[in-house]
Amino acid sequence: MKSIARICPVIPSASFRSSILSRYFHQNLRAKGASLADTPTLRNNATLPSRREVNTPPALSLLAFPALLRSYLISAASSSSFLIAPSLRLLSWLAHSTTPWVQHNPVLHLILKKTFYKQFCGGEIPSEVQKTTADLKNIGFKGVILAYAKEIVLEKGTAVEAGKHDETKDVEFWKKGVLETVRLSGRDGCAALKYSRPSLRHFYSSLTQSCCRFSGAGCSVMQQLTEASAPSPIISQATTQICEYAKHQGVKLLIDAEQHVVQHGIDQWTLQFQRKYNRRGCALVYGTYQAYLRSTPATLAKHLAIAQREGFTLGVKLVRGAYMASDPRHLFWATKEETDEAFDGITKSLMRKRWNDILRPAEEATSGPPHDFPTVDLVLASHNPDSIRKAMRIRHEQHRTGESGIRLAYAQLMGMADEVGCELIMSGRMARGNEEKSIITEKPQAYKYVVWGTVQECLKYLVRRAEENRDALARARQDRNTLGRELCRRLLGGNIFNFKR
Repeated sequence: MKSIARICPVIPSASFRSSILSRYFHQNLRAKGASLADTPTLRNNATLPSRREVNTPPALSLLAFPALLRSYLISAASSSSFLIAPSLRLLSWLAHSTTPWVQHNPVLHLILKKTFYKQFCGGEIPSEVQKTTADLKNIGFKGVILAYAKEIVLEKGTAVEAGKHDETKDVEFWKKGVLETVRLSGRDGCAALKYSRPSLRHFYSSLTQSCCRFSGAGCSVMQQLTEASAPSPIISQATTQICEYAKHQGVKLLIDAEQHVVQHGIDQWTLQFQRKYNRRGCALVYGTYQAYLRSTPATLAKHLAIAQREGFTLGVKLVRGAYMASDPRHLFWATKEETDEAFDGITKSLMRKRWNDILRPAEEATSGPPHDFPTVDLVLASHNPDSIRKAMRIRHEQHRTGESGIRLAYAQLMGMADEVGCELIMSGRMARGNEEKSIITEKPQAYKYVVWGTVQECLKYLVRRAEENRDALARARQDRNTLGRELCRRLLGGNIFNFKR
């Protein structure tokens, strides 16, 4: 309660707090600009209604109070430089402990499941995952991008060498998990596919006969990816079965980015299956592009040229990146501002279907017409509200002018950047409400990236995520402050449990 007290030290009278909240709201609109839900575009001479006419509640009013309070408390702990290090050590120990009283302790299991697990993960069993998905859809999300957290654990004394492990057994184990993930994603949902995700520390230590953990398809596949060789018949057949099942279920497949050591191999495999399944102007398989890599604009331009030449739709999931703590530093842009510029420039180029100063045509494409641009489907995976607002403004302008746009969806990790996702939902509700007022607004398709698996399995995922994002304290503080303001608004307004659906 001390944290809440810092935000709301006193409870003023009803009339005073009403005037304060009104003044605070309008000052923030003038200082920071309208939110996503306040930026519709107009058809012809239609007039934009005032906020009072629209009567749009705050974006985070979509969250139930228990979820709001849990999010605030966890973001407060995550944003503390004093608490983050011991918290990570504790979580890592709990995730990897083999002590029976830790693994089989029902009280500890309940505490973890009701706090960190419930905040970031979707469920241990199918029925829990389905309930989480239904709850997110009830809020207004289009669906989920579902990922399986199960790891393959190689005991000490094993090495990552092709031929020394049962590839058939490892791939079959991986395939079953992915197929179940596709099934649980539901029609119009998405499934994340991870071929291999060890940490670099685990990967290199495995080469020297120590323990190695994988959340992908095993050691043999890892070896193929590091060598950027063609997929073996075993992994190729398994991936084909997954693609066919996803196509039948109406589920998109998003292949996750990994560390630099395996990313080139993943790109080549992704293109192979995009050639086969991304036909008829629609993407089934998406590759992931990390904007913080200096090489990403050139890599993406090359893939766009291949898609244009071979006549398939390029599925693009654009992220900022998650491996700064493990990949070589020279691979990244020098500053955050350069990463933001790359992310926004790529987004604009793909949405406008035009090359620009960031995304230039590949050399092999320069012989064709100067404005040729392949068909692209885009998933914009970002927690940055400025980047999302820029994309929304482009969409609104395209609707206003009649410019054709690409298929576009937005995504954020479950338990993070709730304000961004909720503002997208609010914008969609305004789009429905404004249809009768001759106002054209984008009805965005918002998704949450949700990991499922047992508490023990998902704790390992959470530890990896936390280690990958150690430098994101500023964003955690921003999330904490935003959640704190909504918590304060409800406490002052006396409507703690009165959230909007």
